[in-house]
Parts: sequence; structure tokens; C-alpha cells
Amino acid sequence: MTQLMEVARHLLGLAMASHWLLLILFVAAAVDAVFPIVPSEGMVITAGMAAAAGHQNLLLVIAVAMAGSVIGESACYFMGRGSGPALHRWMKRQERRQQLYDKVATALHARGGLILMTVRYIPGARMVATLTAGATRYSFKKFLVFTFAGVTVAYTYVALLGYLGGDAFEHDQLKALVFSLSLAGVIGLVIETCRRIAVRRRTAKVTVT
Repeated sequence: MTQLMEVARHLLGLAMASHWLLLILFVAAAVDAVFPIVPSEGMVITAGMAAAAGHQNLLLVIAVAMAGSVIGESACYFMGRGSGPALHRWMKRQERRQQLYDKVATALHARGGLILMTVRYIPGARMVATLTAGATRYSFKKFLVFTFAGVTVAYTYVALLGYLGGDAFEHDQLKALVFSLSLAGVIGLVIETCRRIAVRRRTAKVTVT
């Protein structure tokens, strides 16, 4: 077990010092926006740790992650726009999917800015929202503005978590990574819990009314 941890520390140290880290971060952020299976958050945290260790520039890390995510989400938007009718037909095949599509479409056109800025904090919801935005012809200019604002906040805070962990555990990159990921998980859990409580309260008020 000790040997495995040492190997992990060594590999993490190599990754943080790699000249390819920013390129990999850009690709991960772009792909994650379309196919949410790539752990771009972990990459941003690692790059933030690298900044704390002096291997990277923190502002550049944030800018690269933002650029990748905006490009990826824009691609997802145009995928939705190009396949709008087909996507709608696919949604209609199942009542639950249709309800989700209608709910997201209504929310986008009622409070699109808030949805597009916060959707990345809800697991799996970002791709649905961006595809639906394209399929329903939501203004691309507004989409771009709100997406840019959303990724600015999201990746700044994630990169800072990595920087904080890297600074707190500068002599043990593995502990720094675990600390930063755990902190991100706790914050994400708090945000999701607050969101669910708010939704339940709104639902309860509507039911009472």
C-alpha cells in the first residue's frame, strides 16, 4: 500500500510539472462539456496545485479551463440546434424524457441566465441544458455571455481549491489532491442540498396556493 501511494505521488508530481498539463486541461474541459465522463474538475484542481508549487500560472490555468469549457459547451449548443427536431422526437418516445425536456426548455426561457450560470453544479445537467438551449433556439449571444460568466466563477473557485490544497500540503501532493477533492465534494453537496430544499419549498408553496 505504501509503495502504491509513493508511485501515485510520483506520477502526480510528474503530471503537475508536465509542459503538457495546460493542453490536457483544455481538452478535458472541452470534452467534459459534451461528454460528462472526463474528470475536468480533478484536472483543474491538479493544475491549481501545480500553480501553488510554482509549475504553472494560476490565472493561465483558469483561463485555459474556461476557454476549453466555453468551446465545448458552444459545440454542445450547436449540436442541439442542428438536431433539434430529432432530439425532440427522441424525447417524445418516453414521457419522463419529454417532461424533462419541457421543464428545461421552460426554465431556460424564463430564467436562462441563472440556469446557464449554475447548471454545471448539478451532476449531468449541463449537457441537457446546453443541448436544449440549442434545440429551442435560445439566443446564442445570451448563451455565450451566461456560459462565460458561469465558467469564470466555477473554474476560478475550483482552481483556487487546488491552489489552497497545494499550498497547505506543499510537501505531499497526494494529500493536497485528496484535501482539495474532498473540499470540492463537500461544497458541491452543500450546494445540491440547498438547491433541493429550495425546490421543495417552491413546490410546497405552489401546492398550498
